[in-house]
Amino acid sequence: MKPVAKRRKKMFVLAGIVITLALAVIIMVMMGGIEAETAQVRTGDIIQTVEDTGYVQPATKYDLQALQNAKVIQVSVDTGQIVKKGQALVVLENLDLSMQITDTRSQLNQTTASISATQAAIDRTQLELKNAAGNLERARELYAAGAMTAVDFESARLKVETLEQSIKEQTQLLESARAQESGLNQSLQNLNLKERQLTMQSPVDGLVLNLPAKQEQVVNPGTLLASVAVTGQLEIKADILSDDLGEVSLGQRVKITAPVLGSKILTGEVMEIYPQAEEKQSALGVIQRRVPVIISLHDSANLKPGYEVKVAIETSTRHNVSIIPREAVRTLKDGGREVMVVKDNRVEHRLVKTGIGDRENIESTGGLQAGEILIRDGSLDLKENTRIKG
Repeated sequence: MKPVAKRRKKMFVLAGIVITLALAVIIMVMMGGIEAETAQVRTGDIIQTVEDTGYVQPATKYDLQALQNAKVIQVSVDTGQIVKKGQALVVLENLDLSMQITDTRSQLNQTTASISATQAAIDRTQLELKNAAGNLERARELYAAGAMTAVDFESARLKVETLEQSIKEQTQLLESARAQESGLNQSLQNLNLKERQLTMQSPVDGLVLNLPAKQEQVVNPGTLLASVAVTGQLEIKADILSDDLGEVSLGQRVKITAPVLGSKILTGEVMEIYPQAEEKQSALGVIQRRVPVIISLHDSANLKPGYEVKVAIETSTRHNVSIIPREAVRTLKDGGREVMVVKDNRVEHRLVKTGIGDRENIESTGGLQAGEILIRDGSLDLKENTRIKG
């Protein structure tokens, strides 16, 4: 036999086998149907959520910043340390301020001494004036009686005038010195206040959350030295996509999960929604518009500031409604939705209306009845009236 004839014979044999297998499959389908996982339309509750990642942060935090140019000379605590209100955290040094305080105190001491000396001089002059005024009265009587010359009388009168002018000048000096003293006292108070600002104290009983201050570090006004958080008061900040924010409102219930919590689910509620979106870059490099949302925690369990968590904001709830698996529904080209109902072991394509949904299920608002059976995988290409194994 020639080689060409042999090849043809083999091809006919293979074609026969393929046709036989295909016929066998068709017969099997017609006799027993196709195996497919099904699900039942059930009645229950469904909760629609907006889910995203959030981060735990203190509900109340205080950032302590340098208020003047200075140098760190002492860091008295460590990050994570529990501190008391008023406890020193960081001590700074400002040599220029120290010199100003020393100079101001020296000027104040000199002014105080000058005030004392001027007051003593006024007191002495007032005594002299009192005596001179008495002498002038006697001189006036003697002059009137002709017992004193005009020269002596004029001398007594000039003595009184001179002393009165001296007291007036000394009083002006005293007032000026007292004004200077008041100004120096005010300056010293301000300088002492700035000196107290060099010791950064904890404003509350709390936890040292951040401590960027380093020994011998030179700082400028506004430099962050330490952050203290009130212990036991935590919240979650989640950046929600602006497209999802329309469904989020204050007071909505939130479920919080995290690997550190294990199977435990915490609850909270939406406490604050920022008024403005922020531009964020996703892990894939996509620029997104996100809005920060603050979530209060009813119980923080073992969460700590900085932990990453998953939040599910419950935006809508339906009770006692028809529920079907989300994967059972497929979207048609015209935007309609369809499921495959199994009726009398055969597939029936049916249009349905849907409502809210969660990760796994979706609400059926029309086209289905509780108890009906559906093909769970809506992506299967099953023709109308296809037989399904019972």
